[in-house]
Amino acid sequence: MPTIANPHGLGSYEPPFSHSGTVDSPANSLALRMKVTAKRGALTERLAEGADPTSTSELALRASQLTTSRRRRQMAKTLRSAVAEARHPSVTRSLVSILNRRAVLEADGAIQATIARLANPEPVAVKGMAMLERMITDGGSSPFYSPAEPGTLRRQLLVAKGELDTAPVQAPTSLAA
Repeated sequence: MPTIANPHGLGSYEPPFSHSGTVDSPANSLALRMKVTAKRGALTERLAEGADPTSTSELALRASQLTTSRRRRQMAKTLRSAVAEARHPSVTRSLVSILNRRAVLEADGAIQATIARLANPEPVAVKGMAMLERMITDGGSSPFYSPAEPGTLRRQLLVAKGELDTAPVQAPTSLAA
């Protein structure tokens, strides 16, 4: 198996920076990233349900992945694409539409508000991002794709958008006298 030469001398080589530009710690190791990738859906589900992202290194890493500005841009692009597809369905050989067009069109205002919030430079809370991630990736039960009562997608989007703004307030640091 090939190895990476250590540019700093002998011993194992740990890259000094992660893909996000922050200093890597043992908690952000390759093994941890692989575990998070394997458990991605379950971790997202737990975060969407309000799990404390600092309770485990896996949840912390998944939370950091969900709240990057890149992920926010991707999420906004996905939501814009859903609206565009609902308005102007592509011509395909398939008679089956994956997207619940009626629900998406009905929720257009909530989708636009969510897109605007994602574009806002203010930080977002992980719970709201996890809720959005779950909605756009769960083809089995999300009202984006599955039949649901009218207004369900709109309501879920508004709740998720509200959760984007509920970042936990950090405790003030004590000042030395």
